[in-house]
Amino acid sequence: MAVFAPVITIYPPQKITGDSLEPPGPGHILGTDELGLDIWSQICYGARMSLTIGLAVAVIAGFGGGALGILAGYIGGHVDQGLMRVIDVTMALPSFPLLIVISAFLGPSILNVILILVIFSWAKPARIARSQTLSLKNNNYIIAARNYGAKPFYLLRRHIFPEVLPVLFVLVIGISSHAIIAEAGLAFLGLGDPTSKSWGMMLNHATSFRSIYFTPYWKWWLLPPLFMLIFLLLCLAFISRDMERILDPILKIKKAYDHESA
Repeated sequence: MAVFAPVITIYPPQKITGDSLEPPGPGHILGTDELGLDIWSQICYGARMSLTIGLAVAVIAGFGGGALGILAGYIGGHVDQGLMRVIDVTMALPSFPLLIVISAFLGPSILNVILILVIFSWAKPARIARSQTLSLKNNNYIIAARNYGAKPFYLLRRHIFPEVLPVLFVLVIGISSHAIIAEAGLAFLGLGDPTSKSWGMMLNHATSFRSIYFTPYWKWWLLPPLFMLIFLLLCLAFISRDMERILDPILKIKKAYDHESA
């Protein structure tokens, strides 16, 4: 839906193409909002916005935080201890209230939303990647490679990062779900980018209409973005579960092999 939005929609999402609050019909399959904008077009293009924010936050926070955790775990010492203290503070903070405060301070912008979500999402992958690195760097084959003159960058690139990568992939999907929920919550509270057509902003516009619950408008204006948001989060949860099932046997085989080698 996000990729083929221009193909499966007739009208642009930000162009008035009908009367105010038209019910679903042949011209507008999900009706229109109070401005006469086509809701189906907003749903399709809103999928782009939600997935863009979710994937951007997940990739930056997941792989960026994972890289920091790998480096800290391999280097050790004061670098490792300093990063762990920062991680402890970040994970102890109440994330969503701070998201609201910082978003209100920085202003409504997609880049600001992504930046704020990254700040509160990198700590978990960093901690898990660090713990994986601590267990991996003491393996016999890595110690042997180090004794034969392998450089730290080679060991990280060739041995440690490929071992941690499957775990990071599962975490990235979980972070994307969290980012999509957080963005929808901020947009619902009016702290998102008002020019974007995200599902959270659609919910904000619908609930801001005073008589939405006393009229049939909620059926085609409020329910579709809410249903699509829930459907997307369920899909990401199923993908994360299946990826974990696929990668878990691989991780078990590697652990068994390391144990036999030891």
